[in-house]
Amino acid sequence: MKTLVRIFGYLKPYWRRVILVYVTLFTALALQLAIPQVLARAIDHGILGKNLTYLAVSALIIVVFALGQGLFTFIRSYHVNVLAEKVGYDLRNQLYDRFQELSFSFYDRAQTGQLMSRATDDINQIRGMLMVCLRSLVQGIGTLVAVTVIMLTTDVPLALIALATMPILIWWTIRFGIVIRPMFLSVQQQFGVMTSALQENVAGGRVVRAFAQERAESHRFEAELEELFERNMRAAKNWSYNYPLTLLMSGLSLTAVVWFGAHQVIAGAISIGTLVAFQQYTSLLNEPIRWLGFAINRIARAQASGDRIFEILDTRPVIQNRPGAIPIDDMRGRVTFDHVTFRYRGAKVDALDDVTFTAEPGQTIALVGPTGGGKSSIISLIPRFYDVAEGEVAIDGHDVRDLQLASLRDHIGIVLQETFLFGVTIGQNIAYGRPDATREEIVAAAKAARAHDFIMRMPDGYDTMVGERGVSLSGGQKQRVAIARALAENPKILILDDATSSVDAETEYLIQQALRELMHQRTSFVIAQRLTTVKNADLILVLEDGKITQRGTHEELLAEPGFYADLYDLQLKDQEEAQREKLAEQALASGGAAAANGGTAADGELEPATAGSESDEITSGKR
Repeated sequence: MKTLVRIFGYLKPYWRRVILVYVTLFTALALQLAIPQVLARAIDHGILGKNLTYLAVSALIIVVFALGQGLFTFIRSYHVNVLAEKVGYDLRNQLYDRFQELSFSFYDRAQTGQLMSRATDDINQIRGMLMVCLRSLVQGIGTLVAVTVIMLTTDVPLALIALATMPILIWWTIRFGIVIRPMFLSVQQQFGVMTSALQENVAGGRVVRAFAQERAESHRFEAELEELFERNMRAAKNWSYNYPLTLLMSGLSLTAVVWFGAHQVIAGAISIGTLVAFQQYTSLLNEPIRWLGFAINRIARAQASGDRIFEILDTRPVIQNRPGAIPIDDMRGRVTFDHVTFRYRGAKVDALDDVTFTAEPGQTIALVGPTGGGKSSIISLIPRFYDVAEGEVAIDGHDVRDLQLASLRDHIGIVLQETFLFGVTIGQNIAYGRPDATREEIVAAAKAARAHDFIMRMPDGYDTMVGERGVSLSGGQKQRVAIARALAENPKILILDDATSSVDAETEYLIQQALRELMHQRTSFVIAQRLTTVKNADLILVLEDGKITQRGTHEELLAEPGFYADLYDLQLKDQEEAQREKLAEQALASGGAAAANGGTAADGELEPATAGSESDEITSGKR
């Protein structure tokens, strides 16, 4: 009942339209109830009294009443549909807003299909219930009360016979509602499971086909669809029991009225017109019970859907602005982790354990380590996607929990490991964080990310549609557009979560050249598996099992045994030794040439060395 009250509470802003609905509803109902009375008099006075004028007037009155009933029914039906659509509109908006507010920890557990089914099918169930209940339920109750009063004031014995089946029907209908509600909840839940399976199959279509798993996925989806079918059939079976019983009770009631009423007419206790009117009212009396059964069906579905929707709306975001949270307008970019401990919800071990370090404004901090070491956890705490369990993450001396979320994140540019582009143009994707960015600013960000050249080769340049999730672009192209998107915001803090993981060596070098320039005067956090990306960082943190096991510059970490030195030996040692040998040979060859020329190019010896150093950097970058 609480769920229904809450659903109907969404009608409050539209109370004038609700009043109009019920004025037209009860006017149409009054006209409908008046017709049997006019018909009874037409029979008694017009037909039996052989008064053709009275009969003609009665017929005209019935036509006028029927036209009036049709007009008011049209007005009511239109506004009932408007109300249902407005409530659906408001619910979808609220649900979508809540989806935007909910924290990352919520989406770590949620299924996309379940969320989609709440925003689509569940809201449609509520819309359908409102269209039924605003009309059928109220009209049914109104008809039941009005017909009962009319019948009792006309002939009590006949009225009692007509009403004899009502208690049974009412009891059965209420019992049916109690039984059917959990069945419909089960149906809605399974609909969400089926939608999740469908969403995963569509989103992962390339993987499915690459591994030739079409048949297996079809079987999986068919299994979920079959379960949904079975649950629907169980609910339909119970519904099927309800409607025939209603018809049976209605038929018995009508038979009893006609049988007993006929004897009353023969005995002269009532007129034929009265019996016909009673027959009409008995039919009208049975309609509300059928409507009630139908309404109970829709109410049960809507309650199940409402429970699922309000479960989301009642979920409070774990991450939200504290009372008195302050904006940070002029960020310098000093980031401090002070004895930070963090654990994901439901995890058994800490993702970070007593992590402490400081990133000064303009510094580049590189995070390396094995998978699951805690690198992504660190960068998730800076924009406050999660809150620490112990310790403090501070920016410019302010605990991030004391800062306004929007203000904090406005100063942070992020390129995530899993690149996501929206199905709009390339230009709109780059300007996503700054919708007011000019075309010149968009192009500048693209050039800085080394994306401008390939964009200009696209059919419509910056106005090229990238398709759903950027499907028309390669992995490297998507990564560069994502970097341009982050740079367009001109952030004070730049986070690159393995941002060059999806690019080839040459593209990686181009991006590194751009980032080296753009990281200047920005505090940058870089996660990378390739040491060529992190070797020039001001501070390198090695994370293993949530702890910082090593820290220092590239040269400092090579001087001590550990994960970093082992990774260097695996990736770069042989390559750099080969490069040094090559440079030494070039230097010897250059020295020999200089000696042959009389040793007059002493200053010229600096040129090959400088060129060799640059070549070393480029070659290293490309590899």
